[in-house]
Amino acid sequence: MTTTTLFDTDQQLLSGLMGRLGYVPVAQGGTQLRGIRNPNGSLRWVWAATLRQPLFLEFYSAASPKARLFGGLVQLAFWLGLHRWLFPVLPGRYACAGTQHWSPVGFALFLGTPGPFRKAVCCYPDGAGQLLFAKLPLTPAADAKVQAEAQALRSLAARPATTYRVPAVVTARPGLLAQRSVKPAHARRATRLMPAHFRFLQEQLRTTTTHQTLAATPFWHTVVRQLTELGELRETRIPYGLRAKLQLVMGSIEPEQTVALAFAHGDFTPWNCWLGRNELAIYDLEFAQDAAPQLYDLFHFGVQEGLLMSRRPAAQIRRQLWAQAQAHFPAIPEAQLRLAWQLYLLHQVSSYALIYHAQPEWHTQVEWLLGGWSALLTLELAAHTEHRQLCLFDLLDALPAHEGVVLKQRAANAYYPAPTSDVDLLLPRLNAGELAGWLRTFPLVRSAGVRRQAHMVSVDCFFQDGSFLSVDLLHQLHRKGLQLLDTDDVLDHVDPSAPGVPVLALHHDFEYTWLFYWLNQSSMPAGHLHYFQQQSPQEQQELLHHLVDKYNLHFDSVASAAQYQPLIGRQLALMIRNQPSNSTVRRLARTVRYGLSTVASFFRPNGFVVTFSGVDGAGKSTVIEHVKERLEKKWRKRVVVIRHRPSVLPILSAWKYGRAGAEQRAGASLPRQGANQRLTSSLARFAYYYLDYVLGQGVVWLKYTCRGHIVLYDRYYFDFINDSRRSNIAVPERLTRALYAFVNKPRLNFFLYAAPEVILRRKQELSGETIVQLTTKYQDLFGQLAGRYRQSQYVPIENHNLDDTLALIGGYLQQEIK
Repeated sequence: MTTTTLFDTDQQLLSGLMGRLGYVPVAQGGTQLRGIRNPNGSLRWVWAATLRQPLFLEFYSAASPKARLFGGLVQLAFWLGLHRWLFPVLPGRYACAGTQHWSPVGFALFLGTPGPFRKAVCCYPDGAGQLLFAKLPLTPAADAKVQAEAQALRSLAARPATTYRVPAVVTARPGLLAQRSVKPAHARRATRLMPAHFRFLQEQLRTTTTHQTLAATPFWHTVVRQLTELGELRETRIPYGLRAKLQLVMGSIEPEQTVALAFAHGDFTPWNCWLGRNELAIYDLEFAQDAAPQLYDLFHFGVQEGLLMSRRPAAQIRRQLWAQAQAHFPAIPEAQLRLAWQLYLLHQVSSYALIYHAQPEWHTQVEWLLGGWSALLTLELAAHTEHRQLCLFDLLDALPAHEGVVLKQRAANAYYPAPTSDVDLLLPRLNAGELAGWLRTFPLVRSAGVRRQAHMVSVDCFFQDGSFLSVDLLHQLHRKGLQLLDTDDVLDHVDPSAPGVPVLALHHDFEYTWLFYWLNQSSMPAGHLHYFQQQSPQEQQELLHHLVDKYNLHFDSVASAAQYQPLIGRQLALMIRNQPSNSTVRRLARTVRYGLSTVASFFRPNGFVVTFSGVDGAGKSTVIEHVKERLEKKWRKRVVVIRHRPSVLPILSAWKYGRAGAEQRAGASLPRQGANQRLTSSLARFAYYYLDYVLGQGVVWLKYTCRGHIVLYDRYYFDFINDSRRSNIAVPERLTRALYAFVNKPRLNFFLYAAPEVILRRKQELSGETIVQLTTKYQDLFGQLAGRYRQSQYVPIENHNLDDTLALIGGYLQQEIK
């Protein structure tokens, strides 16, 4: 919308308002107007050009230092007479028609904020010099609110009040509400709650509190109706995650419980009240409620001030409100306080979400409020909703503002992907960095690991409840030195999915998915194939024609295109290399960047080693299998399992039977069955094993841990200390224990044990006496090592219940994963 269009619209609006004020346009003489515009060019304040005082500042909330500075500069300009040059005269002249009740020259006009409740406000002095305000609603909804305010003012005026004042109603009729200014002498704004505010709130609770079943209250009926309307919206800019969180909060509330209700101003904010020396003056009661949840006004003041004025984080706003409520209203039980807070959020957010849905243009403050409300709802749901899911809500809600798109979206709803799936997003480079920073500071994140590569930023989020989410923020669709698709072209052709999340256009989605797997020499996974096969036959043919047009590749069906064929793979790679975007110079530059980022990843190691020890039958193999699966699927980690030792050196018997034969004999033989008792041969055998550990720990670091892998050892060096017979050696325990000083100390070491009768039910390989003896030795050893090597953890675990064991191990792993 251009400035001219805004001006023309404002002129029409202004002419209509001047007519309602009793003025008619004239060609000569009459009154001229001056005005101040909003940042978008629309008129905000208008006043008579002959006005010698900035009367329009009566509409301005000069609470913050910046606002006070602006107000002071405007007053200085009027005092020096500079306002004639600073504020231009608007086109048109107006003459009094003789029907107005206000001063013909001394008035200022606020043209209102666009939206369904828009109203203009005229400020003018009466004959005695006292200021009056006339509200002129511009929509039927606004007229209803103005009349509701008139009723609320009369009701409050009829009550005995000791802590506050309200404006006196002068005139109230459809289309008009005139009221006297309630501004006290030496009035000021307060950006934080002062004692006078609390006295007003306490008086309302003391004089108007009632108790009722929540389900029977009009307030609850309003909340349910608004949330129902919000949920039924098909096309809306109100974010899906915000709406989903509102439903979750409402679902957590029991409607049959008793709730405490009291009168509420409804829009109790720093800009809707004046603070005098000994009193509080309140006005703008259009949203007043006779029976709202207790402390509705307290919550509203803190939230509005925190989100719109001081711009504080949601967690800080919530903490301050909770502290104020507990300090000034100690008689309210915590359960009632939490219920009142939840009801406030439900009512306030759903009310304004419906308003903003119907509002064509959004000002910046709308974005602030929606983001702040969403963060407050996230904190409220954190106690009983998975933190990963809450992060997904907020992440995808924020995506349109970051000009991003979801890659390879396969779930029916992007907000509910598979429990172990990653989230891949494509954004401009700068926005990808901003979103990575947002993920790191998400209030429910315990830690976030950030990995930067040439074409993307990966963020691994570990949440406070133990859940996990991996997010890849791509800013280029590259594979090593090759550009697969042009990022700008992809972002210029996005499609909204059902909940309003931007996704790839179908042909870009198919092309990118297909290229990704083919260039990695693999067939397309069944989930992707099924998604494309669900498209209409016409769309499938269009996708195949796209391959013909761009890559000269012919397929009969989507299924045949999904199968990897080396010959076509080479043809595809050649076609991509010959595209203008993959010229030799560009490919070389990308290859260098890719190589540098790969090298840099070696200097950011985040892998570590975990060992599992225990007698045969203690359940190590089962536990390791589950731990490996959880690390890979839940935490998206690359896992390597090593049996007993690094095996840089082959099994000794491999010299005689070959590697395969040695492994087969080792697997078929029972432990502790070797007959070697000679010290010399035992020392030689142990030296060979020890050399394997010394050399192998460097190899394991280079191959795995420095590249981010997690290594799981099924048994470790501890067997040489406590159970050397298992390796068919007989060496002094003091020697093997002393040499542990030169072996890598894994970060986590778990000893699994169980009662002898439990182990014997699983395996009949050891006697009960041997099981008890070995268990005692391992527990003693772990206790000694825990006291000596503080950088490692040595944890004995009774493996009686698998779920309990895995939960305990998961807790330790979560503390170590960064």
